[in-house]
Amino acid sequence: MGRLDPRTLLIAEIPILLLVGGLILAATLLGRRDRTLGWTGVALLLIGAGFLLGVADPGGAWQRSVTSFGALLILAHACVWTGLRAFSGKPPLWPWIVAGPLAWCLVCLWPGFVSSSVARVVAYGLPTLAYTGASLWELGFGPRGKGDTRLAVLPSGILLLHGLLTAARMAVVSLSGPEPGRLRFDFPMAVFEGMLFFIGVAFAVLMMVGARSERRYRHAALHDALTDLANRRALYERGGGMLRESLAQGRTVALLMCDLDRFKRINDSCGHEAGDRVLAAFAGVLRRAVRKGDLCARIGGEEFVILAPDMDAEGALGLAERIRGHLRECDCRICEPLSASIGIVCAPQGGNELGLLLARADQAMYQAKDAGRDCARLWTGDPEGDASAAVAGGGRGRAGQHPVDA
Repeated sequence: MGRLDPRTLLIAEIPILLLVGGLILAATLLGRRDRTLGWTGVALLLIGAGFLLGVADPGGAWQRSVTSFGALLILAHACVWTGLRAFSGKPPLWPWIVAGPLAWCLVCLWPGFVSSSVARVVAYGLPTLAYTGASLWELGFGPRGKGDTRLAVLPSGILLLHGLLTAARMAVVSLSGPEPGRLRFDFPMAVFEGMLFFIGVAFAVLMMVGARSERRYRHAALHDALTDLANRRALYERGGGMLRESLAQGRTVALLMCDLDRFKRINDSCGHEAGDRVLAAFAGVLRRAVRKGDLCARIGGEEFVILAPDMDAEGALGLAERIRGHLRECDCRICEPLSASIGIVCAPQGGNELGLLLARADQAMYQAKDAGRDCARLWTGDPEGDASAAVAGGGRGRAGQHPVDA
C-alpha cells in the first residue's frame, strides 16, 4: 500500500472542515445563538484555516509554516474547551485561551525547534492534553441540567480517546526518536485523527445543545412562566397519570384547590407587579408545604392545585393547615395579610377522573369562600345544601357558625 501524502490529505480535509464549521456557525448566528455551538464552529474553521496554511506553500509548508499551523490547532482545542464552559454557563477565560497558542509560538522561536520532529510533537501535545483534560473536567463537573449526564457520555468518550492517542503519539515519538520513514507516515495519521476528533466533537455538542433546547421548550410548555409550577396542561398530563396509577394500586389521592383571597383587590390597589410578587410568594409557600412526590400546579389566575398521592382526608386537612400557616408567616404582605381558601376532595370517594375531582374541589373551595375565607373545606358529596363540610380555617361560617379548626 502506498504512503499517505500529507499535502493530499490536507487538501481533502479542508473543504470538509470549513463546510461543517461554516454550517454550525451559520446555525449559531441565524438560529439558536448558542455560545457552545459558536465556539465549536470557530474551532472547526480554525482547523480548516490551519490545514489551508499547510498547503499554501507548494514546497511542503506543513514544516515551514509549523508556527501558525500548530498555533491554530492548539487554539481550536481551546475553543472546544471554551464551548463546553459556555454549555455549563461559564464565561470564557481569555488568558487561558491564548496561553497555549502563545506558548507554542514562543517555543517556535528557539533555534532548531522547528526542525526537530520530536520537539514539535511533544510541544504540541502538552497544551492539547491540557485543553482536552479541561474539556473533560467541564463535562464531568460542570453544572448540567437533568438528563445531560447521559448526553455527555459521547463527547467525553471522544475527548478521552483523543487525549489517549495524543499521549501515545508523544510517548512513541519520544522513545523511538526521529525516524524519517515512520514520521512521514505518523503525521498524516495524526492529521486524519484530528479531523475526525473535531467533527465528532462538533456533532456530539450539537446533540447536547439540541437535547437541552428540547428540554427547555418542553419545560416552558408544561410550566407556568411566573411561578415555575406546573401549568394546566402538565396537571392533566402528569396528574392524570398519577391519579390512574394510584387508583389502580388501591391508594387514595387528595386534590387541593387553593385560591388567594381578595387577590383582585391586591391587583387593583397595589398594581399587577405586586400581584405577580404575591403569586410567586404563594408558589414558594406551596413548595415548602408539600411533599417531594406531590404535584403543584397553577391552573390560572390566583388558583393553584395540589395533587397528593397516598394522602387521605386527614392528611389533606393537615396539608391545608400547613399552607395557611406558611402563608400567614410569609413576608410578602403587599397591601394586607395574605390568606387562601382551600377546597379538598379525595379519590376514589370523590371520583376517579381528574376533571371531576377538580370540579368538586372547586365547589368545596367556594364553600370556603362563603364561610368567610381563610379556611379549608372538604367535599363530602352531601346533596343537601352545602357540598362540603367545614373542616379548617379562621374565617366566619354561614349563619354565624364558626368553622372547626383542623
